Amino acid sequence: MMRRRLAGLLALSLGLPLLAGCDNPEPALARGDRLWAEGNYQNALAEYRLALRQGGEGDDEVQLRVAHAYATLGQLERAKEFYGRLLVRSPSYTDQAVYDYLELARRGRERGDRFAVAGGVEAALELRPDLPLGDLALILARYYADLGETRRAVEFYQRALASTPTDSTPTLLYELGQVHVAQGNCGAALGYFLAYRQRAPRGARRGEASWHAGNCAYELAKQAHQSGALTDALERLSLVLELGEPVTVQDQAWFDRGEILYALGRFDEAVEAYGKVLELNRARRGVLAERAQQRLDEIRFGW
Repeated sequence: MMRRRLAGLLALSLGLPLLAGCDNPEPALARGDRLWAEGNYQNALAEYRLALRQGGEGDDEVQLRVAHAYATLGQLERAKEFYGRLLVRSPSYTDQAVYDYLELARRGRERGDRFAVAGGVEAALELRPDLPLGDLALILARYYADLGETRRAVEFYQRALASTPTDSTPTLLYELGQVHVAQGNCGAALGYFLAYRQRAPRGARRGEASWHAGNCAYELAKQAHQSGALTDALERLSLVLELGEPVTVQDQAWFDRGEILYALGRFDEAVEAYGKVLELNRARRGVLAERAQQRLDEIRFGW
């Protein structure tokens, strides 16, 4: 009796499991399943890990339990580690891994933890690149946009557009325009801002979209003018003037239009453009007004 008691105390002091009666102990896997059913996931995981060490490394069911337990406990990297080993041998468990990763993402969404959402979704996409993401796509689009990772942001905005209700589409178009502006891609941004203006209800962000669209159109006009693409420059300037935005560059846009028309020998149209510059500068003061007047004098009087 005393010997059994001492053996028990020694086992406890060494951190060893104490097995009642030492006869036919409950296997670690069975203990893990029992603990799991009781909702004791942390201790269940410990038993599953013990089952692996006791010879279950090649047992897919044991490996699956460990991977799933880590995912349930929110430990993404460990879950990926064990799912990675399992899927090398048994790709048929891919859908279970994807499900667990998406569950991690959804729990992250409930907590407002976008980092966790991103981790879970990215892990799932590694296994199923064409996976539908539903509302998770927009969460990640905005998350990556806030981080300045524009390429990833655009990718998830495109996914979100594919599944977003029609009445929510304008908001995404506007945000996509902003992302492209941040990326320095006015060519793409312009299209999204114009699409937003076409679809957005009155009084929404139409004024802001018009400003962004006009500003991008003006930048593109300057680039086209400098590269000698005069027809493209005229087209962009026409949009700037049609939108009336940005207000601060309207006189410059008319002057630039006049300069291009003058270079093309379209003098009547150039006169109209230079005249608009003077209308916007009624005091006829400033360098731009003086240059416009000089051009008008050159055309009319050959000076």
